[in-house]
Amino acid sequence: MNHPISRRTVLGLGLSAALGPAFGGPGDAPAPDLHRQLLALAEAQEARRRARFEAVSTASQLDELRASLRGSFLEMIGGLPSAQGPPTARIAGRIAGDGYAIEKVLFESFPGYHVSALMYRPAQGGPAHPGILSPCGHSEVGKAHGTYQTLHINLAKRGYVVLTYDPVGQGERSQFWDASRGRSRYDLSCGEHCVLGNPLYLLGMSFARYRIWDAIRALDHLASLPDVDASRIGCVGNSGGGNLTAYLAAVDDRVRVPVVGCYITSLPRRMANRIQEDPSSDPEQDPFGFVGRGIDHAGLLAMIAPRPTLLCSAERDFFPIAGTRATFEEARHLYGVAGAEDRIGMTIAPGPHGLSRPLREAAYAWFDHWLKGEPKDARTPEFAASPREPAELHVCSDGQVNGALGSRPFLPMAWEEFQRRPRRPKVGLKTLLRTGAGGIDFRLRDEAAGGREGRPLILLVNGNEAPEWRRERGFIDALSAAGYAVRSIDPRGVGSLRVPLRSRGERYDDPLSGVEENLAYNAFLAGESLVAMRVADVLAAVAGPATAGHAPARPVVLCGRRDSALVAMLAAAVEPRIAAVAVEDVPLSFLPLFEAEGLAINAASLLPGLLRDFGDIPEILAALAPRPVLAASCRGSLGRTLRGVQAVGDAFTTKPAVLLDWVVAAG
Repeated sequence: MNHPISRRTVLGLGLSAALGPAFGGPGDAPAPDLHRQLLALAEAQEARRRARFEAVSTASQLDELRASLRGSFLEMIGGLPSAQGPPTARIAGRIAGDGYAIEKVLFESFPGYHVSALMYRPAQGGPAHPGILSPCGHSEVGKAHGTYQTLHINLAKRGYVVLTYDPVGQGERSQFWDASRGRSRYDLSCGEHCVLGNPLYLLGMSFARYRIWDAIRALDHLASLPDVDASRIGCVGNSGGGNLTAYLAAVDDRVRVPVVGCYITSLPRRMANRIQEDPSSDPEQDPFGFVGRGIDHAGLLAMIAPRPTLLCSAERDFFPIAGTRATFEEARHLYGVAGAEDRIGMTIAPGPHGLSRPLREAAYAWFDHWLKGEPKDARTPEFAASPREPAELHVCSDGQVNGALGSRPFLPMAWEEFQRRPRRPKVGLKTLLRTGAGGIDFRLRDEAAGGREGRPLILLVNGNEAPEWRRERGFIDALSAAGYAVRSIDPRGVGSLRVPLRSRGERYDDPLSGVEENLAYNAFLAGESLVAMRVADVLAAVAGPATAGHAPARPVVLCGRRDSALVAMLAAAVEPRIAAVAVEDVPLSFLPLFEAEGLAINAASLLPGLLRDFGDIPEILAALAPRPVLAASCRGSLGRTLRGVQAVGDAFTTKPAVLLDWVVAAG
């Protein structure tokens, strides 16, 4: 029997004051699905932010807004490192072109952490040239993509010194390169970004932090060159490179003229279409609280104002063009407040996502006007360019910085840097799990009714990475035969409450491009996590509906496996009415995520800030003491003996006696 939770049910249980309003309407009207819940939350956050921006009417108010946004953004990504002087750099080779030259450059953004780059220079000498930094978008060959080569050749032939480089996880900077197969173990477009970026949420950081730092150190190198005028520096990027251009210009005023390609929109609109149209994982574009803390893309442009900024967009982009237009109007208002409305521009090309020729030509004209003083409407057609084969542009002898060059692998470096940071005061799990999403949305199902008096209720928490518990009939029948009442729960977005959308991921829970992964990123943007929301659902069930019909109220044993195991552990850690917890097939530590080999984890199983502000899974289990915990067929090691925790090698799903014997022994 299913027991849907509606507004009326929650109010009847007296839970509304503690848990906030429930989703749903009168009676048992169905609640909006998780996707729509998150969109509603983001749209409300956007409305508050827009009102704040619209209220800015003086230059001093704009300055206050910019300072506030920059502080929030830097805090949100985990701050930035510091360094003195330009980075260690060397030239690894040169190529002569027609009217330009290319230098192959290696520089270190952290000591021993190498960045492969190309410097495009004009063939003619003369006074110092304006400089252009050009971070790349999502291309498997990184800086060697043909479109980027065309852009950079044209800029060099127009008199600019251009520095472009491979983003980490792309081109020559694969972190998971399989030399025997000549390819990444994931992919060099978005897959590596997911594996590199997701663990950083646990540290209270964003992958954006390290990408921005690479760009800052690239800018340090470019500005240090004797033939570059450091007062005339622009930045241009497309897609992921547009994202990084906007980030860099927002935090580094040395970027005098940014051109942002195929990125700017409004995030609630992007949240609405990402699963269907572009479900690849980009944790660098989804910092925790980006929408919830009132920043969004309009906030990035506010931080840049009043520097001359051009938005290059595509009519049929998966970054919704309606959001681009709305954000442009917000930016134009703020630039107008600064008396600089002519310094914000937008070019929209027909066609899909991509730095097409019309957008490139608009970029050339924008740079020529603002960095070289040429008339604003003067446009020179693009020169024909013949892109080289990617291998010809390799900076490293074997085409990978982590190969013969021996660059430091990213994940261990990020962990080591985190370990050196000053420790923050620890906070309680209740604080980390606090959710402002509002509402409770879950479904209960009787799997085995009745049960003998004095026996606890077994509550099985469903997840998306394992079959629903109701399919494990042999397991449930064994519990029922032993005299236990059994119920299962679908927290929001799980089982009967799955969002009815499809992505190109092979599975709903695909950690690289599945529906679940993208829902988790949407939650992060709003300052929420699916983990916390699902814990809230389980706690609401334990508070009343799950034990309804059992008088006196029975103790509850929570069971979870794979992704639902973490939900079960966290719920029990903050709710003493949960008598015991049994988990199966779950990692016993998050620390292996920071090993060089890399492990894919679904963002839906991440609680941002957990390792920074509380601790690892052993600390969660320690918070359950003295209540008993069964860890069955789990991965890794706890590293120490914990009171009340029994680890066994057999899975209780396939060997119910493991669970039954433990429950009896636990009393």
